[in-house]
Amino acid sequence: MTSLMRVLLLFTFFVTLERLAAADISFLQQNSQPKYFLNSPDSPGLCGELYRSIIRELDKRAISSAVDNHYLPIKRILSQVETIPGTVFCGAGRNAEREKRFHYIRTPLYQVSNVVVTHGDDLHDPKSFEEIIAARDSVGALYGTSSARFLQKKIGATLVNDSFNDLESPLKLIGTSPHRLRYFYYHDLGLNYLVKVSPYPLRVVKTKFRTVPQWLIVSSKTPEFQLIALEEILASMEQSGELAQIVGRYIY
Repeated sequence: MTSLMRVLLLFTFFVTLERLAAADISFLQQNSQPKYFLNSPDSPGLCGELYRSIIRELDKRAISSAVDNHYLPIKRILSQVETIPGTVFCGAGRNAEREKRFHYIRTPLYQVSNVVVTHGDDLHDPKSFEEIIAARDSVGALYGTSSARFLQKKIGATLVNDSFNDLESPLKLIGTSPHRLRYFYYHDLGLNYLVKVSPYPLRVVKTKFRTVPQWLIVSSKTPEFQLIALEEILASMEQSGELAQIVGRYIY
């Protein structure tokens, strides 16, 4: 990287920070497709489209907002939402520990289902965890995730290969000879997209092993009138059908 490129990147970074600091509401993006696509105005992703609609309604209420045009790791996202007033993130799971850290907008955004992906020529659809246990099939999962922990409880740690830190590696093991992995466990939002763009012959098994809602989380330090605005906007999007219309383009 040249010195000029470094200067330009730093300039862009600090301009973004200044713009976010000046906004009442700041929306964060995760490196998770198709939830987010950077620099893609025609297809910003599921959460990118939701942000766009929310921002339009915030503008009508004279509440300024900005989207951070950088992918952030989930730990940094959660830290910022917890500590910085007006910080918002789309697509968070919910548990008791997180309830203490964040404000959850009451209207759920969408639901994701945990499914498995297998080779395109493998036509067997396991209907339950018990069927996977009986077949003694190893199932891949992302290391350190709640999905991996849930899977271990259901089928036992010995059948779960949670050594993966990325999505490309397990899909390659499934899709290429000698097919050293039969299944990979993830959510349907991500797997439907990955199978569509993958170079490997893969298919998503229809069985839904678990379905959980995903939420919009906001810093609890956010002023009350801004929280109320977000609550009202999401409720209105649900009632009008706009929320379901956006979600339906990504989850099917």
